[in-house]
Amino acid sequence: MTQEADKEKILREFMTLPGIGISKAKALYDAGFMSLDALGKAGVQDITKCKGFNEKLAKEIVAHITPAGQPAAPQSNEEKYVQAALSLYKDGKWGQALQEVEGALKENPKSDRAVLVKGDIYFERERYDRAEEAYRRLVEIVPESDMALLKLGDALAKQGRKFESEECYKKALALNPRNDEATERLESERLKTYVRGLDERMDGGIPARYVVLVAGRAGSMKSSLVFNILYNLSRHERKKAVYITLEQSRKSLLRHMVRLGFDPTSTKEMVISDLDDLVIIDMAKLRKETGLGSASGVDWASSLLTQVKNYKESFGCDVLAIDSMSALYSLMEFKNPRAELFFFFERLRDLGITVFLVTEMLSPEKDIYGQYGVEEFLADGIIHLKTEKYGNKANLFLGVVKMRETKHERDYFPLIVDKDGFEIVAD
Repeated sequence: MTQEADKEKILREFMTLPGIGISKAKALYDAGFMSLDALGKAGVQDITKCKGFNEKLAKEIVAHITPAGQPAAPQSNEEKYVQAALSLYKDGKWGQALQEVEGALKENPKSDRAVLVKGDIYFERERYDRAEEAYRRLVEIVPESDMALLKLGDALAKQGRKFESEECYKKALALNPRNDEATERLESERLKTYVRGLDERMDGGIPARYVVLVAGRAGSMKSSLVFNILYNLSRHERKKAVYITLEQSRKSLLRHMVRLGFDPTSTKEMVISDLDDLVIIDMAKLRKETGLGSASGVDWASSLLTQVKNYKESFGCDVLAIDSMSALYSLMEFKNPRAELFFFFERLRDLGITVFLVTEMLSPEKDIYGQYGVEEFLADGIIHLKTEKYGNKANLFLGVVKMRETKHERDYFPLIVDKDGFEIVAD
């Protein structure tokens, strides 16, 4: 079972608990809980440390997992030592707490909780070299833990080892792009849109590792704008860019972009892929046998994400475009669109890259930025392109509807597209 499948299974399991929705299930997962059994063993105090959990809710969860009248599972010697260490540590009795930690480590040298307490004690005592040793051991024991890397980065930062600490924070974000603490510790990285006049009205650009909707109705140049961003990032900043088109073939897209003045041969840092390139299964054969409308039994979203991971491992990938979500939806059969799209967006974030999703606005009257009405809440940002008729002409306008953690103007600006590229016109 893949890591993504494991994660989804755990989140769904947590969502069976009373009072637990998607966000709270994610908070438990991000806190390191991997099963209901782990939650039950952790107890009320540990659960209340998770974002959004109070003591009442924590007690309800524990009571649900270990109903009254049923004896709790007996504690192992390791757990007894760890609990004693935590209690002593909380009371500021560091020396005694360390003795209990050593007792736990004799029982189990790979006790991640004991090693974590050990590192925290040394860190609080400002013995950052010893804290570093403990946290390095923690990373060895739980290499998939972004928290372990965050703590190691903090210990290194306290010793003035800035480059090493930043590498730890970047690795933590690669494991969990939603790790806000790692993001805060790193200097904010932003990607330029290469739309003249726009980036300076958006704190310098789009925050790295965001999932951004580029929405508009037919003919609003959504694909061209996204292509412009990826093309220029790859050409001028050597960002590894992957553009996946699900509506046009690669050849058709390239012909269109060449007519707009782009020269894809001028950069080697950009890959343009179409539906037939999803080589995890024989997509081309499948389309011939079943037709695009008969995708039953195929997890197209997983196939697409797997292909992106393949690109990331072999070619590298800093920024991704999926064009379009409407085409992807036509290949998928949703039973619960809200939940399934949540997991799809989470898996996109888990890639640790910046993602642009081209999305068609279907309502002729209402500004709904996704087919199912939930995409705009799941996305980190929304760039809206629209056309307005003036006489016999249809003029383009661009507005930034949403961009988290970014000061941006909410006005719509005329958008000019010519041989020099894209530009917004401000008064």
